Amino acid sequence: MMNLTRKLAPAFAVVAAVSLLAGCAAQGTGKDKVDTENESTSQNAKSPENQSSTSAVKERMRIVETDKGEVEIPENPRTIVSDYYLGEFLAVDVKPAIASPYSLSNPFLSDKVDGIKEMDITSAETSLEMIAAQEPDLIVTITEADYEKYSEIAPTVYIQDGKRSDEDVFRYIADLVGKREEAEAYIADFNQRVMSVKDEIRGIVGDRTVSIVEVWPQQIYTMGSHFARGGSILYDMWELKAPEAVQTHMVDGDTQYQVVSLEALPEYTGDFIFYGVLADTDSSFVEESQLWNSLDAVKEGRVLPYEQVSFMHRDPITYSAQLNIFIDFFRGFEGK
Repeated sequence: MMNLTRKLAPAFAVVAAVSLLAGCAAQGTGKDKVDTENESTSQNAKSPENQSSTSAVKERMRIVETDKGEVEIPENPRTIVSDYYLGEFLAVDVKPAIASPYSLSNPFLSDKVDGIKEMDITSAETSLEMIAAQEPDLIVTITEADYEKYSEIAPTVYIQDGKRSDEDVFRYIADLVGKREEAEAYIADFNQRVMSVKDEIRGIVGDRTVSIVEVWPQQIYTMGSHFARGGSILYDMWELKAPEAVQTHMVDGDTQYQVVSLEALPEYTGDFIFYGVLADTDSSFVEESQLWNSLDAVKEGRVLPYEQVSFMHRDPITYSAQLNIFIDFFRGFEGK
């Protein structure tokens, strides 16, 4: 399934970092909560009822292994804050109380985010104040720099970016909220959908190449299977071929993306082009150029414009939506 490694390259990390604000103080936080309640109970009463209540509190906590060591979290967290991950929760029907503007900006999640508060990222202080006021019992973060501060508020799980595949990140997050079985079912269904049309899509594409091109202010990016945008579906799961310059370095190799000049674009564009433009970017330097309009894919209408703000996400709901878009697009060229 979603088996590309999560990595935010420096050029893109600036945008993501602003949106994210994005971490073993959390271990102490959870334990302190249990110990405080135990102490209060022992001081005020020795009754079996109170002892039973104390045991229940202990039973509601568990130890999880995180990228910051062992952390004690609730068995069934009810108020969750996440400064990056969102679709992973929503895919198993868990709704965080607070999420980042970055994750809430994903159009593929728009029908599932009612009631989720947008994190106030005016400053670090406003974010922390908002989170503390929500009284969360679990915080999940991608931002190591914020781990200690978050851990003073609630048990915090830091998930290092790029350490796990997208699929394994989904499994890990689902396990945090007791939804591992639901995640496995979601993954199995997604994989089945991808593979059920593989032969059909490969038959339509044939020996033609597929490329991903994205325009940022005065820059053109090309990508393979290591930088979201559905590349893992196209190149890893369906095994479609990219132009040689992309295939060698960004599919078979480890390069995440390549910035190319307009003049070099023909070397990186294939017979089918998936084309995104960063919001508020003037892309006329590409789209109005003679070179762009001379490309066979452009002349013959084999270009799929995509919404960059949605395709840059890597959660299971986004992958599922991308799959549907890809299938519909390629089916439009059956027999052509």
